[in-house]
Amino acid sequence: MKNKKEQKQTKFEGVIEPFNDSTPFYMVFVDGAIHSPKVKHEKYEDAFSEMLRLSKQENKKAFIMISVTQVEQIPNIKLFNLP
Repeated sequence: MKNKKEQKQTKFEGVIEPFNDSTPFYMVFVDGAIHSPKVKHEKYEDAFSEMLRLSKQENKKAFIMISVTQVEQIPNIKLFNLP
């Protein structure tokens, strides 16, 4: 592992904001699962049913995750010659 001085600092050039004009979505995470969540659920009830199904199928803890923020990448316009 590199020391802090050797680590390259990545500058984020984008916008992070809470969901204001978007509808949050839900995803199910199974503890210790091989695969990451893949299905977005529009309704909590659908995610809850999926959580119960996966927990029983895998015999593991399952969690419902809700989206709380969004990230939007802003193009680096410094590369262009603008007047």
